[in-house]
Amino acid sequence: MRDRYGEATAIFTSHGVLDALTTILAARTVGVGVEANPVVHELLSTGELATVVGMCACVAVASLAWPVAADALETPAWVGLGIATIGAVVAAVNLVVVFA
Repeated sequence: MRDRYGEATAIFTSHGVLDALTTILAARTVGVGVEANPVVHELLSTGELATVVGMCACVAVASLAWPVAADALETPAWVGLGIATIGAVVAAVNLVVVFA
């Protein structure tokens, strides 16, 4: 089994922490009603802490499963990096909303 914990950490950091925090910043800037994801919209409606905890909890489950699932499917390492990169791009787009 390859060491996939770095990939899992990158996925959690980008899709969990960065996305959650930048989503909150964007919601503060343009309002909760602009959020397209209905689950995140409901989380934002309940509060910022609930949003961070909810988003990070969901991503934590996926990140914890990543090493086993990726090895079982013999997934190349670049896929984990690609997934993490997509999360970073999502966070960057959120920042564009904040600073635009």
